[in-house]
Amino acid sequence: MRRDASAFTPFGVTAAGLTAFETSVNSFMNSVTDIEALADQVTATAAKDAKAEQLRVAIRAVMTRVEAKYGTASARYRKFGTSELSQQPDSDLLITGKRVVRVGTLGLTDLAANGLTAAMLAAITTLCNEFDALMLDAKLKAADRDVIQEDRVEAGNAIYTQLVSYTTTGRNIWETSDLAKYNDYVIYNTVSGEAEAPEEPANA
Repeated sequence: MRRDASAFTPFGVTAAGLTAFETSVNSFMNSVTDIEALADQVTATAAKDAKAEQLRVAIRAVMTRVEAKYGTASARYRKFGTSELSQQPDSDLLITGKRVVRVGTLGLTDLAANGLTAAMLAAITTLCNEFDALMLDAKLKAADRDVIQEDRVEAGNAIYTQLVSYTTTGRNIWETSDLAKYNDYVIYNTVSGEAEAPEEPANA
C-alpha cells in the first residue's frame, strides 16, 4: 500500500492512516496470547493446589493426635470439622484450617500430652494465609485470561475490518488495469478474493 500510496490517496487513505494500522497490527502481534495467559492460569492453579495439599497434611497431623485422645466417634473430634478433608473444595478447606486452629487452641492443654503444640497450630495459620492468597491469585489469573481474550478478539476484529476495507479498495483500483497489483490485494484464494460462504449442511 505504501508502494501504491498515490493510487490510494483519492480514497482517503493517508500515510498517517497506514502507520496507525501498522501500529495496531504490531501491537496485536506483541500482545499476550491465550496460550500464555492459560499457562499463567495453570501455574497459579498448580501453586494453589500444592498449598492446599500442604494444608491438608498439616491438618491431618493435628487430627491424628485428636483421634488418639478422643477417638473419631466423639463430639470433640467432630468439632474440628475435618470429615471428608480430601474432598473439601478450596473455600471449605480454608475454613476448616482456621477452625482446626481455633478448636485446637482451645483444647491445647488436653492435647499437649498427645504431641499437639502451639507451633503446629501457628504453622496451619501460616498455611491458611498462604493458601488464601494463592486462591485469590488463581481467580485473578483466570479473570485476566478472560479480559485478554476479549481484548484480543476486539483488536483482531478491528484489524480484520480495516484490512478488508483496504484490500477491497486495492482490488477495485487495479481490477481492470494491473492484474499483478490486483493479486497483491487478494487475501482469500477464491475467484472473488472474498471468503467463501460456509456450505449448507446436506439434508439428512
